[in-house]
Amino acid sequence: MSAGRMARTVVAAILFVAPLLSAPPARAAGPTVLGAGSTWSQIAIDQWRNDVVRMGLSINYQGVGSTQGRQMFASGTVDFGVSEIPYGEGGESLPSRGFKYMPIVAGGTSLMYNVKSPSGQQIRDLTLSPSTIAGIFTGKITKWSDPEIKRDYSKPLPNTSITTVVRSDGSGTSYQFSAFLKAMEPGMWSSFMSACGQGSSNPTSFYPSGPPCPGHSIAQLRSDGVANYIANPGLGNGAIGYVEAGYAIARRFPVVAVKNKSGHYVYPTAINVATALKHAHLNNDSTQELSQVYTASENNAYPISSYSYMIVPTDSSISTAKGQVLGKFIIYFACTGQQQAEKLGYSPLPKELVEFTFDAEKAIPGAPNPPALTAKACPNPTIDGSFYKNASLEPPPGSVTTTVPEEGGGTTGTTGSGTGSASSSTGASGTEGAVASGSTGAVGSGSTGVVTASVAVANDEELAQLKALADEQIQGMPLASQLPLIVGAIVVLLLIFGPLFLRLSGRGHD
Repeated sequence: MSAGRMARTVVAAILFVAPLLSAPPARAAGPTVLGAGSTWSQIAIDQWRNDVVRMGLSINYQGVGSTQGRQMFASGTVDFGVSEIPYGEGGESLPSRGFKYMPIVAGGTSLMYNVKSPSGQQIRDLTLSPSTIAGIFTGKITKWSDPEIKRDYSKPLPNTSITTVVRSDGSGTSYQFSAFLKAMEPGMWSSFMSACGQGSSNPTSFYPSGPPCPGHSIAQLRSDGVANYIANPGLGNGAIGYVEAGYAIARRFPVVAVKNKSGHYVYPTAINVATALKHAHLNNDSTQELSQVYTASENNAYPISSYSYMIVPTDSSISTAKGQVLGKFIIYFACTGQQQAEKLGYSPLPKELVEFTFDAEKAIPGAPNPPALTAKACPNPTIDGSFYKNASLEPPPGSVTTTVPEEGGGTTGTTGSGTGSASSSTGASGTEGAVASGSTGAVGSGSTGVVTASVAVANDEELAQLKALADEQIQGMPLASQLPLIVGAIVVLLLIFGPLFLRLSGRGHD
């Protein structure tokens, strides 16, 4: 090994060892707080709970679906729940423990699809109207070549059968999507529910699928299951399903541009969702009424927009120690955490919703007082105004712009400008994915990025990346997990410096 290569190896080894020997392990400053519920919100929650490890906070969250999350909170199995809908659906009882709802994350329910053109090319600019979407998801439209679809999308489409992929578990996403269908096409939704043998035409957390329902539908467990089925090369051809946009982005798959009241076809981008949610009606308990969101008149309003609730305890069913941890977590995600919302496929909570969040946070036993709603105290990008100045106008990564036909001939505006790009994204499993630039704005595979260059020939920039990666992976590890690394690093240093030290000692005796 040359002297230069050896020097670089020594520097890299020291950079790796330094945080192990000097940085104290990040220990939880309190008990672990347990949560469960929405998979629609899970991408953001997983990111935030990983962020707060460095603050000494321990949050365990399981994405089991909104319905089960509400049930687990009601039974006291978890400390908080997350749901797109409040208690009461289908006669559901309220919990016996005291609780409040609070907004946690805003976003657009997206329609992820896997459709190829007659020439075999992946279609990435599909545009659909609410009536066509309702026709597809109620089994009225069963072929991609159907004239109703061609009214919305003028490019060649295959004669492939449509498979609608829905949730098999109780899901807030199902409820929000079915509420949209019922509001926009009540007759079509009512006929579908009747054909499926349902006793009510109300929105539902359990989306009907399979015989006797019309059309061809497949039910999959949780958002991951829906997205994985659609993205499967052997099963997903011709499939379309509803998920939060981040699940499609993480798999490099496109989402539908949905026609809004103004006649424009728009994507579920952060700014389009925020525009539509200006029309949400907030009840005193922070629950949402979205009928005016579906028909928002702005050119860029995304119709299928909503937000999720965190359900938090307000009585002695939670200890003050856990309440303090939960309160600090809430303050983090309502302020700093919202800076990541856009790149994760969501829209940051506006100031009005943060106010509701803080009102509920103050009611949790042991929770600290929330900060002032100022840019300095709560660096949420909607509060300091940076979101509205800098929000991306590009379509979601994986989708592309298109010019769409107007009903009377001619064309409307495009669905976006550019090809879509992002700096990073978190996949459905919570692992960070790198973004690949290109005409489709595709996101990487969802695995954590690693430095692949040889340490022996690493340049200064690569050494800095190594140190940053080591710091990130070591922080928060319990001491027992760090010991093997410490021992291994010491062995590496001994192997490097041992022979050199013996040589120098021999020369000294000479």
